[in-house]
Amino acid sequence: MHGVGEPSPGRADRADSAPALPVRSSAIAGNAGLVPNIAHVSATECSPQNNMGKNLEGAQSEHWESVCEEDFGEVELVLTGKGETKTLLVRLPSSAQCCVIDWLNFTVSEDTWSKTAGRTLITDDEYIEEASRQLEKIFGFGITTHRSLKLNWYADSWVLGDGMGLIGFGKQNRTMLVMLSGQGCMSALGDWEKRLYDFLTQVAIRPSISRIDLAHDDFDGSYLSVDWAYQQWKDGGCSFKKGGRPPEIQKHGNWDYLSGKGRTITFGQRVSSKFCRTYEKGKKEGDKESNWCRCEVEFKNTNTIIDPLILLNPSKFFVGAYPFFSAFSTTETPARMAVKARAQHITVDDSIAITKRQFGKYIRVFRALFGDQETLDLITNTDENAFPKRMKPFLSFHDSGPVPIHKQAKPVVSDFVHFPISPPFFGLNGERARL
Repeated sequence: MHGVGEPSPGRADRADSAPALPVRSSAIAGNAGLVPNIAHVSATECSPQNNMGKNLEGAQSEHWESVCEEDFGEVELVLTGKGETKTLLVRLPSSAQCCVIDWLNFTVSEDTWSKTAGRTLITDDEYIEEASRQLEKIFGFGITTHRSLKLNWYADSWVLGDGMGLIGFGKQNRTMLVMLSGQGCMSALGDWEKRLYDFLTQVAIRPSISRIDLAHDDFDGSYLSVDWAYQQWKDGGCSFKKGGRPPEIQKHGNWDYLSGKGRTITFGQRVSSKFCRTYEKGKKEGDKESNWCRCEVEFKNTNTIIDPLILLNPSKFFVGAYPFFSAFSTTETPARMAVKARAQHITVDDSIAITKRQFGKYIRVFRALFGDQETLDLITNTDENAFPKRMKPFLSFHDSGPVPIHKQAKPVVSDFVHFPISPPFFGLNGERARL
């Protein structure tokens, strides 16, 4: 066994010698289909827990640490119907909304859409149209465009909204994958988290959150920086118990000679259940003088179960990710629209600088030759739907982009089909013979 998101080399060698963990038969409140009905939560009688899932300190907790050779962190263990042992994400108190959801993947059984439609669906088009209808109710946008490309081992895929995410469908245990990107999280209608929580816990069949990213922003860099995060790692702030093995660390960017392009530091492995990145977001967006820093944690259900309650109060799960994240528990993170506005401001300024640097001389000459209006007419792209890739997210909203598939006009098919009285016959010369 190992801590959430931390790999455990050689654990198979110790499995036979490790003491068996006591298990009680109990349903997991709030998981609503994410865990099989026969799943069990570990009683961990040597380590009582409070209602936040945190191990209580004291002699019993010390006994628990002596039993567990590796750094579990403060977790509850779950035995799934397939005999797999997984952990529940840790929740710790947070007096502030210190993070926002920045990415979300979830799957549901395709039977979900037959349930919401009130009839048995047959074709892929019927499933996609019904999914589009329900997702529009949740996010404010539905499924818009067919990509005809594979996605995460799904046979086919579609675009969600105006580039707000992707849909995967086909040949994956009769499930559908919904990927909501960071742009989708920012642009979705308010309270989408509550609507999605209700859908997953009350309506969906076999729902599972497979990935969720939580982010905290410090626009001024007054307390959060990549150097601060690195120091926390060195001080053991990523380990839940004293002397615990810290996660793998990676540095990206020029740390020795600051270039203004931004630095990144990551904890853990990308394929693990928990992966943390802290980076200089303002510089990544294009402002070399910006102090804007972002800290993100990415949870995946590789060996954990992600409780849908994370949609309602992500801050508690964010603070529980690493011990040093407690520093964020009393600090509000900027609202989504403030983040979008800040990124837009930086991107526009940088785009103007790039255009001036690369094409400014030409534009100045064109203005002298043709005047302002004719110059603009000559150099402006005539496609009204053409946008620079980096600026497109700031021009997309929940009600922008193509019409959702379930609202698109369908071709009219006549109920009466005309058949020829006699079959056509063609001669050897390719001409129709006379009958």
